[in-house]
Formats: sequence, C-alpha cells, structure tokens
Amino acid sequence: MLKQKRLTLVITVLFTISILLSCYFLFTQHPLDSDDPRQEKFLAYLPHSGLSNQRIELANALLLAALLKRTLVIPPAFLGNVVGWMPMDQLLDHLSWLTTPKDFDLICQPPTPGDLHSYVQRNKCAEYHQFAAIPWTQLHDFSMLEPYVKMKFVDTVSFTKLQEDLNVHDNDTFIHYDDHLYDWRLYEDIEEANAILRNGSNFVDSFTDRKFYKIFTPVHWQQRPERLLHLGGIFGSTRMNMVKPEHIQLQQLISSTLHYRLDTPLGETVAGIVQHLGGKASFNAVHFRLRDVPFRKYATENLHQFERNMSIATGTPVPPLPPYNEFGVLTSIPKPPPPPEQTIHLLPQHNLSLPPWSNVCENVSPDFSVSMENVGSRAVVYIATDHRDIRGENSRLLEWFDYFPCTLTLNDIPPELLDPLDKMHCMYNPNKSLKSFLIPLVDAMVAAHARRIFTTPRSTFSKYIAELNEAWVLKEQGYTTSSFFLY
Repeated sequence: MLKQKRLTLVITVLFTISILLSCYFLFTQHPLDSDDPRQEKFLAYLPHSGLSNQRIELANALLLAALLKRTLVIPPAFLGNVVGWMPMDQLLDHLSWLTTPKDFDLICQPPTPGDLHSYVQRNKCAEYHQFAAIPWTQLHDFSMLEPYVKMKFVDTVSFTKLQEDLNVHDNDTFIHYDDHLYDWRLYEDIEEANAILRNGSNFVDSFTDRKFYKIFTPVHWQQRPERLLHLGGIFGSTRMNMVKPEHIQLQQLISSTLHYRLDTPLGETVAGIVQHLGGKASFNAVHFRLRDVPFRKYATENLHQFERNMSIATGTPVPPLPPYNEFGVLTSIPKPPPPPEQTIHLLPQHNLSLPPWSNVCENVSPDFSVSMENVGSRAVVYIATDHRDIRGENSRLLEWFDYFPCTLTLNDIPPELLDPLDKMHCMYNPNKSLKSFLIPLVDAMVAAHARRIFTTPRSTFSKYIAELNEAWVLKEQGYTTSSFFLY
C-alpha cells in the first residue's frame, strides 16, 4: 500500500510537470505580446450569479483567451447576492452602476419623504447593500498562467469605459448577444460537433426546463478580426470541450490556478478554524447546500445519503444496498442507517479539549493508513451549509446530530477566529467590510481540509470544494477523490 501511494505521488508530480512543459512549449511558440499595442486583441465577458458560477466563467474565459491569443479583460469577483444571467444590456446596466466610483454611503441613505429621486435609487441601493467586490488576485494566484494567457484586470464594468481604456472603436468591436444562459458551447472535435447537430442533442436540461444551445468550433471566434471581442456570460462546466492534449492540460492548469489562496487573511481565518477543530485531516466534513430551491427539494434524500456514507466511513453498520437493474442502476434509494438506540445531546464548547466534549468526541487520524472504522459516531464532523440554523427546533437536519453528536458548524466556532477577515474591505467602499460576504468561503474552505468530505450532488460549488479537498489533503497522501467509493 505504501509503495502504491509513493508511486501515485511520483506520477502526480510527473503529470504536473508535463502539463507545465506542454503548455509552456505550446504557448511560448506563439508570443502573447504584440509589438504594436494598437494591434493587441482583447476578449471580454460579463460575470453573473454567485462566486462559484463566476469562477467557472473565469476558467472558461481564460481558456478561450489562450486559444484565441487575446488579452483577457477580467472584472472583479463579486460577492453576496449578485444578479443572475440576463440580456447583456440589462446585465451591463446593473454591474456598471455597482462598479462605477461614487459615494455609496451618501447616495444610499434612507429615502427622504417628498424626494422622489431618493425612492428611485432605493432599489439600486438595496442591491448595493447585498453586494461587494474583491480583486480576483486576492482569491487566486495567477502567476502560473502568465506565460500562457495575458490578463488585464479592470475595476469597472462599463462597455463605454472599456472601449476608451483600450482605445477601441465601434467598428473594431464585435459583441455577441446571448439568447439564454446556455447560449453556446465550444467543441474542438468537429466530428463530435456535427454528430451532436445531426441527432439534435444540443440541449441542456436545467432544474427548470430544456434549453437548446448553438455549437461553435474554435474557428468561429478565431476568424473574428475585430480587436475587441465582447461576449456575454460564459457559464457552464461543459461549455469548453477540448480534445487536443495540450488544451486539456491547459484546462487543468487553469483549474488548479483557481484554487483559493491560503496566504491571505481569508486563508489565515481558515487555518485558525481548522486548528481549532484539531488540525488538517483530523475531522470529517459535509458540504450541504439547502437554501436554493433545487437543493431544498432533495434535502431529505441527500441527508440520508450523507448519513449512510459517513456511517460507512467511520465503521457504523448500514443496511445493504438495494439490487441493481439490468442497466447497472440501483432499483431504489439506499436506506440510511437505523436511528441509534441511545442519543447524546452535546453542544460544542469554546475549548474542545475539555470535558464534556473531550470525553465523548474523538478526532480521526490524519494518517490515511490508520482506519477510521473504530471511531464510529464519536468522530468529529464539520458541516458547511447555507442553512441558517441547522440546530434549530424546526430544522430538517436535526436527526443528523442523533447519528453524529460530535458535529460542529460555523455557528459553533469562537467568533474571534473570524477576526482576520476584518482586514478585508470592498474595493468600491473602504468602509464596507467583507467579513459577512466571505463567511460562505470560510465555511467551505474549512470543510475542504477534512480527511473525508461528502458533497451535495449537482452543486458546482460542492464539486469545487471536493477539488480543493483533493488538492489540499488527499494528494498529499497519494489519493484522489476517485480513490473512495460513495454508497
């Protein structure tokens, strides 16, 4: 087993080196910089929705900019409640008002009776109060990508200002207007693209309906002669479909670049909480999304799946799996473990090394060669969730604590451990703290430091947290997410 882990580590290191060398060779043969700045070409896009969706957009944009050999114009990362996809002109209107410098504290005071204008501003100000922004460079280190794609970070989302800053005119600008969120996909394999069009499978089934998308190949964008190519939103983890090994490797490099930095006040906060829990890989975790409608619908089913998987990981017996049908699919949903005969009601105290917590709860070994199966329900578990009060009497998740009483959430963490976040402020208003906006990131990043983490199905954010866990924990001991089977 030890030899196998070492071999896996060696393969991982060699693979990473091959990615860097392949990408470096490919893209340094075609210089990114133009000798004449007037000939430099740009790619711009519009971010929307939550930070996880924005990160997926950024990843797609970075890859496309590299393929097109254009400088990517990158807006800030937006936190809080960010407007979802909408037609370009509407989205530009929202983002331009929020990102154009102004005295927000003065403008967004309570409305004045008799002053109609103060009421007109009220809706925009409501949006502002739920919104904040941070440079992407405070979240990710882009230095590994600099040889392969040129980036221009901007503070303001404004089409007019962008043209002025780039010295680009309307006759040298091409704008693509999306018809809907999933407007197009890019396929590098022309045969695959044609096959999809022939059988009419160019659609995506979202949580709400079916949308058909256009199919483009790289040449569709490469043939645009304009200096500024402005796209709408480019969200979608299946938006960019590469087949050339060097492009797949670049895609993987972009993915690893967009892992959160840990050398920031945000990372300092996470490190303090992880240490409070017992240290990296000394606890298990669940990333449980509940607030949005699609996840609320499957909350009970997901809860039972988490209960079952955590029980198996920690050595608690569970009912056998139902039989598979002829297509290799389970004929019914696996049952959760039976409720424990005796339950323990335990609230985490400030110091987890003291009784009664220390008498009942046990950290798992951070060494993956040491089994967790003897720990059982006493294992320390961290739940990252968007549920406001998971312990509340009306919570649908209360039964979880019957199975795993040694569970903590961010609400159980000493508040002083969040103090490093006080150093971070909105880039548009230094009086606006980012603390409350960064809580979901802290929550998820803490969970990503677990030995085992179980994540919410069909959540792109949960999938990303699993990627962080693989990068920060699993690969250090020669494992990947595929090393573990979910039941």
